[in-house]
Amino acid sequence: MAYGIGAGGILGIALETVSGTYVAPSKYVPFNSESLVWQQETNFRRAIRNSPDVTYAVPGNVHVEGDVEMDAFDDILPYFMYASRMDVVKTGSTPNYTYTGTPNANAVPAKTMSLTVVRNGVAFGYTGATVGSFTFGIDDGTLTYVASLMANDEATQSVPTPTWPTTTPFGMGQYSIEIPTATPVTDTDTFEFQVEDNAEPQFRLKSTGRGANFIKLGEREVTLSVERDFQSRTDFDAFKALTSQTITLTATKGANNSITILLPVAIKDTYEVSLSGQGDLVRGAIEYQCLVGPSTAAYTLTCKSQENIV
Repeated sequence: MAYGIGAGGILGIALETVSGTYVAPSKYVPFNSESLVWQQETNFRRAIRNSPDVTYAVPGNVHVEGDVEMDAFDDILPYFMYASRMDVVKTGSTPNYTYTGTPNANAVPAKTMSLTVVRNGVAFGYTGATVGSFTFGIDDGTLTYVASLMANDEATQSVPTPTWPTTTPFGMGQYSIEIPTATPVTDTDTFEFQVEDNAEPQFRLKSTGRGANFIKLGEREVTLSVERDFQSRTDFDAFKALTSQTITLTATKGANNSITILLPVAIKDTYEVSLSGQGDLVRGAIEYQCLVGPSTAAYTLTCKSQENIV
């Protein structure tokens, strides 16, 4: 029997006042795909009792995890920034706000999110969601954002009535890539920036359900991958010498609608030079490891938007 009414899906998000306590959506997200699943660790016991069979199924820990892939919207990104392992500073006034995020060393984020997912009319609600890692990329000219989420548990919810945002994604003709910063380059055709905070669910002995108490964040890895035209050995020799660069990517639709990624200390980790055939361009596929500096964070993420998050 098939179960489902209507077509498509809904993703609603809200920052939680109390971590792990479900909040109805305050923002709705147009998304490309999601893989959120509720996972339980059932403990199947095989006691010695004159039988070779499994005899007990004991409830185990549960948590939620999965990815949400979307186009990068400047009015949606700040919600995910607050639920990431970063300090977010909001400046500006109506109607223009700036959210500046810098990574910190805290074990948990300052805020968690409630997620409401409706799949063809069937509603699912998840609490205590934390961004364990995230990736920015450019897909067919569109700036994309993938959040790898981990959450405490599932909560009771009903199907909401969404109010969809009217903002549009960033596209071709709206990018500025500077390698190093203040030196715009126009020979880059791939860009992928990833922050991995190695999230892990934390379980404790308790009498208030089987969900994770919170999500712990571990060691951080910040990487950037680009592919560029190869015009001289100067950049390759800098790779051999472990020379750092400051890199900036800005996607902008105007002075008050933009996303900027700043990497103060980026060191080339790998540098692959290829020539695939006669008459082809020489290409350089480069991966950077992004380090903290004496007075700088590994990255800074700045989002300018009309979204006012209280």
